[in-house]
Amino acid sequence: MTECTTDNCGNHTATWLCGQCVSDLQQWIDKALLLIPELDVTIARLDVTRPGNPETRSSNHAGSAAPANLDALQLKINMQSIGRDAKEYALDPRAAGLAWLIQDWTTKAELLISGPDEPPINHAANKERVANIAPPMTTRKLLPWLRANARIAITSQNVRDWVRRGHLKPVTHDPSPTYHPHEVVAAWHERRDAP
Repeated sequence: MTECTTDNCGNHTATWLCGQCVSDLQQWIDKALLLIPELDVTIARLDVTRPGNPETRSSNHAGSAAPANLDALQLKINMQSIGRDAKEYALDPRAAGLAWLIQDWTTKAELLISGPDEPPINHAANKERVANIAPPMTTRKLLPWLRANARIAITSQNVRDWVRRGHLKPVTHDPSPTYHPHEVVAAWHERRDAP
């Protein structure tokens, strides 16, 4: 009996991987095999999950974009080479490194397929920030300001409806009505959270 070669495992085993690490590896292999066909959409660039890097993005001239996602293609080729089950990998002296590699490929494939997680929007912080920095504005100035600073999109019809229903009051009426941005944000939250 020796110790499992997986980092920080320490379980005793007769092979290069312990029973738990073999089970974990088999789960990664199974997941990888399921992801291989899904990579085809990403390879063909039919998905729109990853935003371009503005520092490396070139102009949209014909021929400026690669016809395929080469990262996804390389991952598919790598993952197609897996082919063995975890018990066979446990007999290989390189088992721990190969297990890490399969896990890394699978994680990268999942990210390429689904794209990065969107960061959550902190609406409470946005409301507070808007209340402290914005003077009353007309709807024409207010709507783009809210999109840029509070990360919410509303229409002038929304504002008119909220005023008509008493959820929002203009600060001034002449020549055009003006509204405090933080009050518009509050009305948006109230309507959004209403059943």
